[in-house]
Amino acid sequence: MSFENLDGLELASLIISALIVIGLVIALIVQIFIIIKYKQYNKNPLSNGLNAKETARALLDANGLQNIKVEKLGFLRRILFFGNHYSVMKKTIYLRSNILNSSSVTSVGIATQKVCLAIQHKNKEKSFTFRYVLQILTLFTPLLFYASIVIGLLIDILTQFTGIPTLIGLLVGIGFYVLVFVCQIFNIKVEKKANEQAIEILKSANIFNDQEIVTLKSLFKLYILADIIVLVLSLLKLIQQILKIFIKAKKN
Repeated sequence: MSFENLDGLELASLIISALIVIGLVIALIVQIFIIIKYKQYNKNPLSNGLNAKETARALLDANGLQNIKVEKLGFLRRILFFGNHYSVMKKTIYLRSNILNSSSVTSVGIATQKVCLAIQHKNKEKSFTFRYVLQILTLFTPLLFYASIVIGLLIDILTQFTGIPTLIGLLVGIGFYVLVFVCQIFNIKVEKKANEQAIEILKSANIFNDQEIVTLKSLFKLYILADIIVLVLSLLKLIQQILKIFIKAKKN
């Protein structure tokens, strides 16, 4: 394909596609770096000997969250939710088996961060609630996107085929990708606050010493960096879909 044969919209779409590929490569590199650092930090035993489950249970009880359980992450939940998480519906903190009974800095730090998410839920913080609602909606984004296009196309076929219903269907579909982008923004906000809360709790309760706090901060920064990359990728995919609409409309 010659670049001279491409118009402005097609060239922009090609550039965005290239940026998405670059973003995916960077995301992979960051994930590999997180795994390496996680394994490195996971070898550092906590000075007070507490494990992740014990710490999480003590912190939950101290914050009036005796109803929140701490359990091992099962195989199915690991596939669906990609790892350690706090379940709003189950009122449970799920931790991987290698974290649950571990006394490492990373294990206890991650468990504490999930406790902070439960605290945000208890306090009915708006950002947490909004993120939860958006996460449910965005699970169906690919399905809703294509469903909107198909419905618009069917209306077009059954009427005078002006192309307007199809275009509207595309715009509605784009709206669902906008939700994904907004969800990522709130995800970073909620996770970052939980990270800061965890650091403060572990420091004020003397569960971590100064060096352990530095180590945990370093790991949390990597997690936030990974979330920011996901946010950028969501934005690029949104732009890509919008460009596709304009290209299709121009051809029609």
